[in-house]
Amino acid sequence: MTESTLPLPPDNLRFMGEDDERLLSIGRELAATLVDHGLAPRSRVLDVGCGYGRLALGLVAEGVHEGDYLGFDILKRHITWCSDTLTPVHPRLRFKHVDAHNPRYNPAGTLDADKIHFPAGIGTVDVAAVFSVFTHLYRPTVAHYLAELRRVLRPGAVAVTTWLLWDENRLEATQSDACAYPLNFELDPQTRYNDADDPLRAIAFHPRLVTELVHEAGLRIRSSERGSWDGVTESSSFQDLLVLQLPRTPKLVLRRAAGRVKRRLAHRRRVRRRARREP
Repeated sequence: MTESTLPLPPDNLRFMGEDDERLLSIGRELAATLVDHGLAPRSRVLDVGCGYGRLALGLVAEGVHEGDYLGFDILKRHITWCSDTLTPVHPRLRFKHVDAHNPRYNPAGTLDADKIHFPAGIGTVDVAAVFSVFTHLYRPTVAHYLAELRRVLRPGAVAVTTWLLWDENRLEATQSDACAYPLNFELDPQTRYNDADDPLRAIAFHPRLVTELVHEAGLRIRSSERGSWDGVTESSSFQDLLVLQLPRTPKLVLRRAAGRVKRRLAHRRRVRRRARREP
């Protein structure tokens, strides 16, 4: 399938009002970012907050990935379109709706975002993509999502994530009119936001807090790059980019292996119990 024949989402699903050319350009840029940070052709990808499939479309358009891809999002209409339109022509692309509550994007959500499980098994993901997600979450949900990344990543795997980060040296720039989201309001000493009436439109954290949350989740920051959103930094990335990694320690590898054995044994016991109940 050529780029010109890729199915594209209807205009009413596109948050940013992109035209087709810009939509595919963004998707290609996201795919290239994953490649830059370790995506291999057969990597197992988890796309957190996949929306209307920009990364999935970019991976197809770039032709850089032929492994398993699972995207999930809290917006059902986006997932319905992706599942009904993209999966039939690219069966390796799968999508799942997770009805997590978000005051801005899914106020009627039935699940507590601080308790949801990402739809992936323990240690099954090689590369996680978390683009423009942490920019719309409060701190407790951020901490939970980081813990879920630790659960699903295999040892040594990475999560490519974007943020809005501010610190004392950057504060003047991030409060200026040149900034894409001037951070004129303070939620707490380490959290600032753009819109007084809609904090989750764009929420930013102090790097010190983010570093603490990442380490508390058992992850490490492998690399970082400031984005151009502040109106001052020249960067290929719009938001600030943090590549997180689950360290491959002997203890973790042994614990994960023991967990797999335990789950297999539990599965066999369940199968035996069902067999005994059958006439």
